[in-house]
Amino acid sequence: MHRTLRLLAALTSLLLAAALAGLSLLWDQPGLVAWRPAGIPLLLAGAALLALAAWRRRLPGWAITCLLAACALSLTGWWQIRHSLARHQIMNADPAVAQAIGAHLIAGYTDEAELRELIARGLIGGVFITRRNVEGMDAADIRTLIAGWQALRRERGLPPLVIATDQEGGLVSRLSPPLDFQPALGKVLAGSPYKEKAAEQYGQQQGKGLAELGITLNFAPVVDLDHGIRNPDDRYSKISQRALASTPAAVSSAAAAYCHGLQQNGVQCTLKHFPGLGRVFEDTHSDSASITTPLPELQASDLQPFRTLMQADSVTMLAHARLAALDAELPASASPAVIGKLIRQDWAYQGLLITDDLSMAGAREQPGGIEAGSVRALNAGVDWLLVAWDPALLYPVLDALLAAQANGTLDQGALARSRQRLAASTVTPTTGR
Repeated sequence: MHRTLRLLAALTSLLLAAALAGLSLLWDQPGLVAWRPAGIPLLLAGAALLALAAWRRRLPGWAITCLLAACALSLTGWWQIRHSLARHQIMNADPAVAQAIGAHLIAGYTDEAELRELIARGLIGGVFITRRNVEGMDAADIRTLIAGWQALRRERGLPPLVIATDQEGGLVSRLSPPLDFQPALGKVLAGSPYKEKAAEQYGQQQGKGLAELGITLNFAPVVDLDHGIRNPDDRYSKISQRALASTPAAVSSAAAAYCHGLQQNGVQCTLKHFPGLGRVFEDTHSDSASITTPLPELQASDLQPFRTLMQADSVTMLAHARLAALDAELPASASPAVIGKLIRQDWAYQGLLITDDLSMAGAREQPGGIEAGSVRALNAGVDWLLVAWDPALLYPVLDALLAAQANGTLDQGALARSRQRLAASTVTPTTGR
């Protein structure tokens, strides 16, 4: 019996050590964002205790258990060190250079104190606010929170922040509550004989609520066409449930009316997700994806709403799917062929471009990761890099951009043109709200 218990204890220790070692490889996964503050200290303590117990008791296989526990300690420690070093580099960079780069970043947050430091130092140009940030808060609380950020910018002599959210209605209603919940715009349109009027009224109602909070940029409307694609493993994208319609004309007219309603309240809309995710089966939050449809077919369908709506005063969000007809290797959000050639050159688009969230797998799995992708994106003509869900990724991105600036691989002409577009934009308030 004693021998059996020792074997059982040894097996349990070995499995625990293996689990901890496996978990230590995953700290970069956005799904663990909420677990990191408590999970990392617990893992370090657990791995250390497990290694100590295995060494002292000399259970069968104790050396393997110790080795696995040591791997968990080393990998988790390295994750912390790597991010701490990147943060240290950024906080000690030349303020003028860091601020010039930071103006191209919009960041989400989990720690408001950390966010305020980024705001005060000018290391970000905007804040993305979502449900996890406003739990238990009413509209007055949110308004006060945002006004405090804008006041901090004024105190430091910095330009006002872009304050962004994701309030489409329906499935994606990040600020409901406290804002009233609205059904998906596509459903509202399907039940209305006056679709443009319904879309404008919808935008007016949404814009009024957002403006009262201090929001200046809303990541809506979805102008992807509904191709009826259903993926049972799609947990987040669900484009078919969020799309406005299935034809370019219907989507274009409804999206234009919605944006007009939103803008009547001083809130800028965002056309998303270029070049259109309606044909994509994969969920780009968790997988890489390609759009393999020939370009002429896309130009007659999915690209048409973007071509119609992308004006000089618009904001367009770039998806992390690859547009294979132009670039089979890089996602649209970082592709020179898509951004620099098609959008900026062929279409002569002078509006603002923002990437979809760089926390998504479609961005993280590109060659060189989001660090190289961020440099490529700005060089190609992107104006804002969005780091929404996982704020820890902000530091390696900023560090990579500062390194590219130092070694001359960040295109100064592209940055200058972007600064001109940002300066001409109406997205940021002239005074903090």
